[in-house]
Amino acid sequence: MVVSDLPQVEGAQLALISGSAVAELQELLERCADFEVMVTGSPPDAHAAADLLVEVPPDHALRDKLVIGVWTDQGLTAAIDLLRDFPDPHAWYLGMLLVAPEARSRGLGAAIVAALRRWVVAQGGWTIRLIVQEQNPAALRFWSRQGFVEVGAAVQELEDRTNQVRRLELRL
Repeated sequence: MVVSDLPQVEGAQLALISGSAVAELQELLERCADFEVMVTGSPPDAHAAADLLVEVPPDHALRDKLVIGVWTDQGLTAAIDLLRDFPDPHAWYLGMLLVAPEARSRGLGAAIVAALRRWVVAQGGWTIRLIVQEQNPAALRFWSRQGFVEVGAAVQELEDRTNQVRRLELRL
């Protein structure tokens, strides 16, 4: 996929994660282990960052996957996992917006979402979709404040856990 200019967030530099940044992503995932434990029941393993870069649904192309790092003066502070044209053309699936614990509740997440909205539209996207696990009510409140609405519920079958999830959508 050709990516034109990544989203711009004031006070941050965004770049695709690759090469040496994979180690930084692994460290961020470990700092944010609270999220992984909430979702999967276990902390991230030693290969979580490398796996994140290549995990796509079986019927989807890796070329449509983006893992974007958000660097601030504190280093890699947030990460975004996006999949273009999933599950439909012009829909973007936001698999993860992860913000370091020390940067939460300071407006960075909202700034990232606002930038993503504009950027996805510029990329031809019509919708951003995501899921929120029911055991994460703070995330549901965050996404609702960003304009996402609930469009359904589902069951998320993971290796060691089953989660009830809410499907959310933002029409652009």
